[in-house]
Amino acid sequence: MELDIQLEKYLEDYIKIQNSFDFISLGGSLPLMIYGKIPFRKIKDFDIISTQYVDKSEILYKAFNKMPPTFPIRGNHITHNRHKFDLYINPNATYDFIFFEGYNLRLSPIEEILFHKSYHLHKKKTVEDFKTLVNNI
Repeated sequence: MELDIQLEKYLEDYIKIQNSFDFISLGGSLPLMIYGKIPFRKIKDFDIISTQYVDKSEILYKAFNKMPPTFPIRGNHITHNRHKFDLYINPNATYDFIFFEGYNLRLSPIEEILFHKSYHLHKKKTVEDFKTLVNNI
């Protein structure tokens, strides 16, 4: 598979975050795409999962050498190079190492992703993911 340019740029930024924090992994739809459970689609954001509290400003500083803003970052979004990362804290999160297109990624297991996605069945994208998963069983 030839890696989509948008996905490659996102992965380059995600790897910087992953390499800066050994307790952060990738969750959400992208791991389901990498595992081959749903088709690849345009990336809206990456869901990053942390087993420890980490300040969003610290992520920007450690991963991208970006000085913290003068005001606190609200919500769970981190943006760098127009790439949006949603940060979720889950002390019970686990991960698997998956080698994908030259990247050694820490990915949430399928079961954990589905468990957390089940709370978002009011979202059209999540419903589509579940339909695809059920049709592929």
